[in-house]
Amino acid sequence: MALVDYGSSSGSENEVETEDIIPAPTILKRPALPTAVSLLGSKIPKQATEDDDDEEEDNRDMPELHGGRIRSFKHERGNWATFVYVPALAAVDQLEDFQSEVIEKLAEHVKLHANESLHLSLSKTVVLQYHQIDEFTRSLQHSLQSCAGFNSTLHVLQVYTNEERTRTFLAVQLDAAFTAKMSALLRPVDIVMRDYRLPQFYEKPSFHISLLWCVGDHQELLSSKLKELQQLLEDHDTLKLPVNEVHCKCGNKDFMYKLK
Repeated sequence: MALVDYGSSSGSENEVETEDIIPAPTILKRPALPTAVSLLGSKIPKQATEDDDDEEEDNRDMPELHGGRIRSFKHERGNWATFVYVPALAAVDQLEDFQSEVIEKLAEHVKLHANESLHLSLSKTVVLQYHQIDEFTRSLQHSLQSCAGFNSTLHVLQVYTNEERTRTFLAVQLDAAFTAKMSALLRPVDIVMRDYRLPQFYEKPSFHISLLWCVGDHQELLSSKLKELQQLLEDHDTLKLPVNEVHCKCGNKDFMYKLK
């Protein structure tokens, strides 16, 4: 299985929606990684300086710089936002055309934004420390090494909100015929998350690709438009989702795992 790392070593942050956590079957047994405190001892408080005010400003949530989005977890130096996903490469052109059509169609009702990274998530967004990244990604590689790829399709539109209901999403769901195969691919990812004491995926996962989002709770509005938007989507060719590889995004580093 190929493991490819793209990007530099600096960190970045991603947004996260959280729900319930489900237990995963025991396959791997791995001791928890030591914490920074156990390795280095407690940090000695430093004297406050004027530079600290600038650093505090950098770590504040500034939604006006991110289209009104609010971080779902606090950004701290050394934290790497991490999630596992399947890229939607084959249907990108069709989905981008659909995004533009919906933004124009609903412009008088709500301000929608296109998601730039079109993917199907296999994990929640979690936080890793820099020293955990190599071991975590090797664990994923080991856990996924026996998984086989498959072809699937996308079909039905659905509306979601994040847990805080500060953002609403329009998404296209994985065809129900492929739920069992995607769930089988999810299990080894959940096992690694459990071994590292990180949140696992949702108890009843709804596999989907988020296409558009808006600030605030507009679930009722978008749900009322689903029928006409579904017809708009069906005017496009069948949306194909080949599942040949799984990716792990850690800040701006991207690791790829080829499936059998």
